[in-house]
Amino acid sequence: MPSAAITLSATEQECTEAHKLVRRVTPQYSNNIRFGVNPEQKSPTIQGLGKSIYISAENERECIRAYGYYLRNIAKVHLSWNGDNIRHAQFIVPTRIITVPAARPFNYAFNYCTLSYTTVTWDKQRWEKELDRLALNGVRYVLVTSGLEKVWQNFLTELDYPQEKIAKFIPNPCYAAWWNMGNLEGEGAPVSQSLIESEAELGRFIVRRLKELGMEPVLQGYVGFLPHDFPQAGINGKLIPQGKWCGYKRPVVLQPTAPAFADVAALWYKHLHQVYGTTAVAYGGDLFHEGGRKADTSLYDAAKAVQKAMQQASPGCKWLIQAWGHNPEPELLKGTDPEHTVILALQKDLTPRARLNFDFKGRPFVWCELSNFGGKHGMFGGMDVLENLTDKNCKAIGIGLISEGLETSPLFYALLWERMNTPAPIKRQDFLVNYSKARYGTPDKRIILALQHLAGNIYTPNKRREGSLENIMCARPNLSAVKATTWADPTMYYKPESIEQAARLYLQAGKIAGTKLTSQPTYRYDLADLCRQVLADRARAQLKRCKQAFDAKDIAKFTTESNHFLSLIRQSSEILATSEFYLLGRYIDGAKGRGTTPEDKQAMERNLRQLITTWRPDIGVLNDYSHRQFAEMMQHYYLPRWQSYFNARKAELSGKHADNEKIIRGITTNNGEAVEHVTIRNKEIETIEKGFIQADIPMLTAPRGDIMKLAESILK
Repeated sequence: MPSAAITLSATEQECTEAHKLVRRVTPQYSNNIRFGVNPEQKSPTIQGLGKSIYISAENERECIRAYGYYLRNIAKVHLSWNGDNIRHAQFIVPTRIITVPAARPFNYAFNYCTLSYTTVTWDKQRWEKELDRLALNGVRYVLVTSGLEKVWQNFLTELDYPQEKIAKFIPNPCYAAWWNMGNLEGEGAPVSQSLIESEAELGRFIVRRLKELGMEPVLQGYVGFLPHDFPQAGINGKLIPQGKWCGYKRPVVLQPTAPAFADVAALWYKHLHQVYGTTAVAYGGDLFHEGGRKADTSLYDAAKAVQKAMQQASPGCKWLIQAWGHNPEPELLKGTDPEHTVILALQKDLTPRARLNFDFKGRPFVWCELSNFGGKHGMFGGMDVLENLTDKNCKAIGIGLISEGLETSPLFYALLWERMNTPAPIKRQDFLVNYSKARYGTPDKRIILALQHLAGNIYTPNKRREGSLENIMCARPNLSAVKATTWADPTMYYKPESIEQAARLYLQAGKIAGTKLTSQPTYRYDLADLCRQVLADRARAQLKRCKQAFDAKDIAKFTTESNHFLSLIRQSSEILATSEFYLLGRYIDGAKGRGTTPEDKQAMERNLRQLITTWRPDIGVLNDYSHRQFAEMMQHYYLPRWQSYFNARKAELSGKHADNEKIIRGITTNNGEAVEHVTIRNKEIETIEKGFIQADIPMLTAPRGDIMKLAESILK
């Protein structure tokens, strides 16, 4: 055993944040983990030191990443958004020196949309847990937007923009993502001063903790946004109207080549740095994002102006530009400085044929998975593409965690963490065995076989698509419905019978292992998730039977078939209620926790309910875009919608005219993709939808029901 020859680093005692992290994440190990920093050390190492473990690396950040490697691969600790498994971990002292594989230098986390669809329910305590997980998994750069409300308030005040208009410009945090991208303004306004201050405090906490853990915050750069009614007379430069985005009026853009741009940008960075208490080494911000209008702007000169202002505010910093749709255009790329530019290549193509390399005019890029849109629940991911995304075949300087909704698909994201920290190909069978050991504390052969079914089917899409196959129960009622949202792909790309087989294997494993397995939140979530998927697949087939009965004008048959469809929704609600991660009450409590007054809490809940239902105050192409399969929503939102719709159809079969419906057809474009859409304006359904935002419904904050009994009933 090599421990006797170890000479402790003189800087060991300085790894205070690493030791604090150990106490937070694995307190049972806190007396047995030691760290040392050696700036000359190329790769982190893990070795035995008597009955303790000694981890050394070139800096504290790499020490923490090495500890994450130890937890995942040796102690078999599993950390996820859908349950942790720490109690079955084994504290193992290595008998040899273990060299930790290198991570890519620019591993990155978060899309703007992530920070509204997912993290808007996270308070300081929840953020602390998340930042620990990111550090352990080798993430180095993290987008931070909490606190921009205060930045904008101070910035616009100094520009003499009226206070009453500032109040109308700043949206509720639930909608901040699209405000920060220049897509809308003021949704959910006004925002109270207490909420603005608490968001600024949260932002400062996130930034401070990132730096303590050795990571870097990515702050918002200035690309010219101003309120849509900012007076042209008040500024020396052209203000370019940006039109509308999904019905919302967008902020204008101060032309970056305008005489006033440098001074306005400097003012922005002054207030940005004052609010967060620091400068940054990386800034986000996209010019003319998602259909923005450039007018007569030279993109080449505009890019130079934006980057010049950024460099003056923080010399040596990098500009992070999202590659999405047609952005960034070649002319804009040419205007950037390659040394100070990084492109975030957002990838929704997760097929085995997905592109791994891109030509951004010589600018380095980060390969970013984009497997979830809107935060909707559903199994999805690209196992094959991640397994083979190696240093040899992908020239990316980092891997990005960029999905809009993160609290789903633990199997896929466990593989993503492994990919961030493994330069070589990942062998699927080895990964699945290790995953089973870590997530459940056992390499159960039935679970491993079930994971093989999932990895080779639902987690390996055969065509480019926007996330998971949507649950038809969450679709706006229509006998011809095939999807819930406007831009989704309704194609069935996997074998439903394979999902049922995986669910049965999980159930068998639980029966045999007993409480050793069934008492674990990880197992309960995964079995509930599998049953949820089984019911969703059955509902898709059942709706076709409903339509056949209706088309045949057989009212008795239609009543039977539609009642069975409704029973699937009820079963889904019961299944989902067994896992804490599928409870709307818990989710809403998180959002309310962001407020400090009763009024703020109420505003957060109201806006969050709107976001995950109608999205906008009215009904349009964004309706249900962020739909969620929470237990309470299945029971009190989707079920009443379908009940109302089926009742109207039965009345129609009885000879009554459905005069409360109007069909609207149209074409909507997003990121250059034109999609036909059909909206059925139904007064009764719209009453249910809009009423849910304010409705006083029973909320669950703790699981209820027996997942084993319910799964047995569904799968028998």
